[in-house]
Amino acid sequence: MDAFIEAPPGARYTNAKVVLVGETGAGKTDLAIRLAEGRWEITESTHGMEVRPLILPQPENTSQGSNAGIFREVWLWDFAGQPDYRLIHQLYMDETALALMVMDPQKDDPFENLGHWEKALSSAVKRPFTKVLVAGRCDRGGMTVSSQKIQEYCKERGYKDYIDTSAKTGDGCEKLKNLISQHIPWDHLPWTTTTHLFKTLKDAIIAIKNDGAVLVRMPGLCRQLKKELPEDPFTEAEMRTTVGLLAGQGLLQILAFGDFVLLQPEYINNYASVVVRCARESTDEMGNVPKSHVLEGDLDYKDMKRLEAADEKILLRAMLQTFMDHSLCLEEETSEGTQLVFPSYFKRDRPELPTHPAILTTYRFSGPIDEIYATLVVRLYYTNDFHKDQLWKNAADFKTHGNKQAGFMLTKTADDTAELAVYFEPGVPEDTQVSFIKYIHEHLLKRSETEERQRYYVCPHCQTPVENRKALEMRLEKKFKDIFCAFCGKLVPLMDSIEQKFASPEFLALVRAMDEEAKRKLGNESLELILEGQAKAITGEAGHIYRELTSHDHGIDAEIEFNNDRGEASGQKVYLQLKSGDSYLYKRKGDNKEIFTIKKPRHATYWQAHAYPVMLVIRNSEGEIRWMNITDYLKRRGPNTKQIEFDGEPFNAQCLRRPAHCVCKRL
Repeated sequence: MDAFIEAPPGARYTNAKVVLVGETGAGKTDLAIRLAEGRWEITESTHGMEVRPLILPQPENTSQGSNAGIFREVWLWDFAGQPDYRLIHQLYMDETALALMVMDPQKDDPFENLGHWEKALSSAVKRPFTKVLVAGRCDRGGMTVSSQKIQEYCKERGYKDYIDTSAKTGDGCEKLKNLISQHIPWDHLPWTTTTHLFKTLKDAIIAIKNDGAVLVRMPGLCRQLKKELPEDPFTEAEMRTTVGLLAGQGLLQILAFGDFVLLQPEYINNYASVVVRCARESTDEMGNVPKSHVLEGDLDYKDMKRLEAADEKILLRAMLQTFMDHSLCLEEETSEGTQLVFPSYFKRDRPELPTHPAILTTYRFSGPIDEIYATLVVRLYYTNDFHKDQLWKNAADFKTHGNKQAGFMLTKTADDTAELAVYFEPGVPEDTQVSFIKYIHEHLLKRSETEERQRYYVCPHCQTPVENRKALEMRLEKKFKDIFCAFCGKLVPLMDSIEQKFASPEFLALVRAMDEEAKRKLGNESLELILEGQAKAITGEAGHIYRELTSHDHGIDAEIEFNNDRGEASGQKVYLQLKSGDSYLYKRKGDNKEIFTIKKPRHATYWQAHAYPVMLVIRNSEGEIRWMNITDYLKRRGPNTKQIEFDGEPFNAQCLRRPAHCVCKRL
C-alpha cells in the first residue's frame, strides 16, 4: 500500500491502527471490505482477526503545523465479535489510534455490548486514542433509539462522532472514511524519518506481505530483498532496523526464536482463537487442551485458513509463548500428558457445599474481566505459597501450605463489572489470609479500571457474622474502631490485626515477591518454548532432522538425526536436554566457572544408558545458545557427578554442518 502521497527522502512517516470492534452480526467485516476495497460481498462471521490496508483522503491540515510533511498509512483491523475470542483480542488492541465501535441498529438496546469493548480498549491502549460510534447495516432499518439518546451516549462515553452506514449500499461509507482521517490522533503517533532507503525497504516488505507471504526468516528476507532491489544496495543490519520499526508499529511481528518474521500478525490471533475454542469445547468441560495437540497442530480448525504444516508448527509455538507471556493459561501435568488449562473457559459448575467457607472480603471491579480473572488464577498457581486445588466455572480453590482451602468466586454483572468474593475455611492462619487477599488486591489494582473492596467481619467471641452492612459501613465511614455483635453484644474490632497487616509495607513486599516468583516461573516456561523453537530452526537451517520427544521427565527433550552428504537420514544422532535462563547456571566462587546442577540423579543414569551422546543445551538471558556433551563429561567424572562445569561451545547451524569438528566428537 502506498502512502497518501509519495514521500520524498527526509520526510516523516507514520501509520495508524484503526480497529473495528463490536458484537458478532453487526456487519463489521462487510464494512471493512467496503472501506478498504470499495465493494460489498456477503460474509459470514469473522473468525479471529483480519487486517487490511485502508487508503484515506489526505487530511486538510497536513501542509502546516505539527502535521506538516508527515506521510501516513492506515491499517484496518477487523476483530471477531464472538465471546470466545475476547480473551485473545485483548492482546492485539495495543497501538490502536482510532476505534470504530460498530453496533446493530435493530436491537432494542444497540449499546448493550459496547461496554465490554470500551473497557477492553481502555485497558489495552496506553496512549491517546479516539472512538467513533458506527451503526452498521442501516439498509435493514433505522435506529431503535432516538437521536437524543445517541448523542447522550456519545457524550457520556467520550465518542468523537456518530454515523449511520450500510456496507451493502455504500451509504455513509465515504463520509466514514473522511471521519477516520479527521479523527485519527496523528499528533500522538510515533514517526520515523523516511530516508530513501527506509521507504524502499518498507515498500518492498509491505509488497511481499500483500502478496500473501506469512512467515519468513530474516536471512531469507534479506536475500529476497537484495534480489528484488539490485539498484538499492543495503546491509542486513539496515534491513533489520526497518523490520524492527515496522514491528513497533504493529505491521509485522518478530518472533522470539529462529530469527523469524511474521508478516501477517493476525495469524497468531486466528490460531489462538482456535485453541481457545477447543478449550471451551473440551469434553470434560475443564477448559483444557493437550499441549502436544497444540504444538503438533492436532486441533479442530473448522473452516479457518491454515498455513503450510512447517510454518504452522512454528506459529503455534509462538502463539503458546504468547499465552504464557500474558499469563492466560497454565501448564498442568496429568496422566494423559501436559495440559494447557484456561481458567476463563471452565464450564463445570461448582457443586453445592453443605457449609461454604466464610467470605472475608469482596472486590467489585471493572475492565477486561475474563483476562483479569484468568491472569489472577494463573499467577497464583505459579506462586510458591498457594497450590491449585480445583477450578470451576468462575471459581477457583487453592490449598495453603497447611493443606487448608482458600479461594474466590466471580460473579459478572450486566454493566460489565464483576464481584470477586474471597473465602477461607476455618483454621487458615491469619498471615496466610492476609497474603492471599493482598495478592488479589494488588492484582486488581494493577489490571482493573476500578476497584472497590468490602470487608466482612465475624465476632471473635461467638463466631457470628456481622450482617448489618449499613451499620457497619456507617461506623467504618466515621472511623469507629468497633461494632457491637447483634448476637452476644460484645465488641467486634473493625481495625483488627488482619486490617493492620493488610495495610503494612511488610505484606506489600511479600506479595510483590510472590508475584515476581510467579513471573519467573512463567518466564521460564516461555523461555523453554523459545529455546525449543530456536533449536528446531537451527537444525533445519543446517539441513538435519529435529524430532521432539515425549520423555521430558527422563531428562531428554529432543533428538537430532544428521543427514549425510546426499541429504538422506544417516542414523547418526545426538539427544538434547534443553534448559533456558540464567537460573540453571551459577558461577562458582574461587574459579568463576559456570556450574550446572543435576537435580535428578536418575537423569544422569538415563543419559549414560544411550548409544548416542546427550547434549546439554543452555540459552542464557541474552539469547546466546551453547551446548556440551554431557554423556562424555559424566564418563570422565564418574556416574555420581552432581555438578557439571559447563564449558559449552556455540550451538548454531555452522556447528551442526560440521559435526565432526564440533562438541559432538563421538560422531
